[in-house]
Amino acid sequence: IILALVACNRPGPGTGKLFEKRATGLPYEVVVVMENGLWKGHVGDAVYAQLTAPVPALPQSEPKMKVMHVTSDDFNGLMKYVRNVLLVDVNPKRYTRVSLQSKQDEWASGQLVQVLTAPDTTELLASLAAQQIDLTARFDQAEQERRKTYLQQTHNSWVKEQVHTQFGATLLAPEEMTSSKTGSHFLWVSDNANRGRSDLLVYSFPWQADEPWTEAAWIARRDSVLQRNLPGSFEGSYMTTETRMPPLFTATAATDGLGGTLRGLWRMQGDMMGGPFVSRALYDAEQQRMIVVEGFVYAPESNKAPLIHKLEASL
Repeated sequence: IILALVACNRPGPGTGKLFEKRATGLPYEVVVVMENGLWKGHVGDAVYAQLTAPVPALPQSEPKMKVMHVTSDDFNGLMKYVRNVLLVDVNPKRYTRVSLQSKQDEWASGQLVQVLTAPDTTELLASLAAQQIDLTARFDQAEQERRKTYLQQTHNSWVKEQVHTQFGATLLAPEEMTSSKTGSHFLWVSDNANRGRSDLLVYSFPWQADEPWTEAAWIARRDSVLQRNLPGSFEGSYMTTETRMPPLFTATAATDGLGGTLRGLWRMQGDMMGGPFVSRALYDAEQQRMIVVEGFVYAPESNKAPLIHKLEASL
C-alpha cells in the first residue's frame, strides 16, 4: 500500500500537504462547478456554448471540450482531482467586475483550475457574448503543455535525429511514428494506423525576407511540395490543399509577418481520401529559408480533433 501511494502521488510544493494527488481525467475534459440555478439558465447556456464551440478547420463539427457539470455541494471526492476545472461564482457582495483567474495544481498535480467570477449575470453574459472572456484558451494551453511534457519523455529518437541532420531543428514526434520517407529538404513520418492515422511533414524552401508571405503563397508552395513528394495510390493522384473550404491563415507578428499557422483540409487529387491538417512555418533569416512542420490526419470513421491536438504539441 505504501509503495502504491508513493508511486501515485508526490509531495505538493508549497502546499503544506504531505501528498498531492495526480490530476485525473481525459484530455480536453472539463468539470464546470456551478449552481443549478445558473447552469439551467442563460449563464449555463453561454458557458457551455463557449466550452463546446467547434474546433476550427475540421471537416465536421467537433467540440473543443467535453463538459461535465456539478454543483458546489457535489464537487468533492474524485471530482476535485479532475485535470480541468471551471468554477463559476456570481455574487454582488464579493465582486465588482467580471474576472477569470487561473490556479495551477490546486487540488492535484498537473491540474488547472479556472475561476470565473462576476457581480451579476448581466455583466457576465455581456462579457461572454463580447468574447472578452475566453474560457477555452487557457485549458487548451494546459493540454498542450501536458502533451509536450510527455513528448519530452517519450518520443521517436530517429525522427529527432533526422530533423536535426536535415534541417538543423528539433522535432519531438510520437514514438509510434515508424513509417518514413526522406527527400530533398523533405521528411515524412507516419504511425500508419489502420484507424485514425497521423502523419508529420517537415520541409523547407528558399525565401527572401522582402517577399510577401501570404496565404496564397504558402498554399502554392505547400501544394508543390506535396504533389512532388506524396503521390496517392492511383497513377496521377497526389495530395493537395482543399480550397473549397478556405484554410485559416495567421501570420507571425514576431518576424514581421514571415511564417505563421495554416489550418485547413487536405484531399487526394484523383482519390477519395482527405482530412484536416495544421501547419506551422518558421522563417530562418540566417539561411534565408522557410521551414514548415505540418501534421495531418486521416480518420474517416472517427473524431479528428484528438489526433490534431496531439500533433499540434509536436509542432
